Amino acid sequence: MAFLNLHKKKILFAVCLSLFFLPAAGTAPAQEVGQSYALLIGGSGGSEEYSSKYQLFLLESRKALIENFQFPEQNVIVLAESRSEEEDFVTDISRAENIRAQFAALSKKVTKNDHVYIILFGHGTYDGKNSKFNIPGLDLKDTDFAELVGTFDANRVVFINTTELSFSFIGAMSAENRIIITATRSNAQRYETRFPEYFVEALSTPESDLDKNGDLSLLEVFKYASEKTARWFEAENHVPTEHSLLEDTGDKMPFRVEELEANAEGNLAAATYLKRRAAVFAATMSSAKDSAIVKLLLEQERIELEISALKSKKNQYTEEGYYEQLEVLLVQLALINDEIDKIKENL
Repeated sequence: MAFLNLHKKKILFAVCLSLFFLPAAGTAPAQEVGQSYALLIGGSGGSEEYSSKYQLFLLESRKALIENFQFPEQNVIVLAESRSEEEDFVTDISRAENIRAQFAALSKKVTKNDHVYIILFGHGTYDGKNSKFNIPGLDLKDTDFAELVGTFDANRVVFINTTELSFSFIGAMSAENRIIITATRSNAQRYETRFPEYFVEALSTPESDLDKNGDLSLLEVFKYASEKTARWFEAENHVPTEHSLLEDTGDKMPFRVEELEANAEGNLAAATYLKRRAAVFAATMSSAKDSAIVKLLLEQERIELEISALKSKKNQYTEEGYYEQLEVLLVQLALINDEIDKIKENL
């Protein structure tokens, strides 16, 4: 009992010390509040059916990011196989030179506090060495995208390839502070994928908020899309021809949805919310109370990231050491959440 009391006193002291150094209320510096950017790319369809499908995926994804998750409209760029007067949501044609130009423009805007989403819809091929994303003109390889993403000085990069034969993108793209999702788990999975349909659906349906907390994480999107894809194959009595993967520790070792927890994978995705709460509040900030909430939300985001990092390295700690650190962080998070709720009640 004496040890338990001492243990709790140590935790309480650590929590109080950390809260003492929280930023004081006031106007939150703009550079502290990260922005969210998205580059949505539709590849060559090869037929009217597929071209129309990919165009619809682009339209619905863009709409969801802007309307459901408050991405600033100017921060969502769409490149597609074609662009007509009716398709004013498309920024440009998805040729290699235009893709490179958009990456170059983004790299000048993105800061160390920002999140960047790159999402590919279309067809993929594999030449025995590299996976390629099929676009009008010269295709881009997995290593090409790795080079382009490497120009970002971002807090987090999310790269999602929903095509067949997308597996090799994980090895090429994997790095610290990146979340890589592919629709297939090997270069033998070469058939048209169902995953993108359910991925887009996850951005719009309340059913994808699996823990019902009102905030949609990237892990929840991945789980929803992966499980719906698996159920489609079961319902159609087909042998599955695709298995989606996620990798978010930078070790180039991806896992399927049912394998994530056992392998300490998916924790960064769990702490990556499509709606960045601090950015949304900061965009409409008009009072000292709003500013105080923004600061607390930034601290909330920081603690959630620390928790995800700790969970990813669980096997590096003793059981006692792991849970002691986790408890400190969870108590900090609970206190921050209480402070946010109190201020919101008085707005």
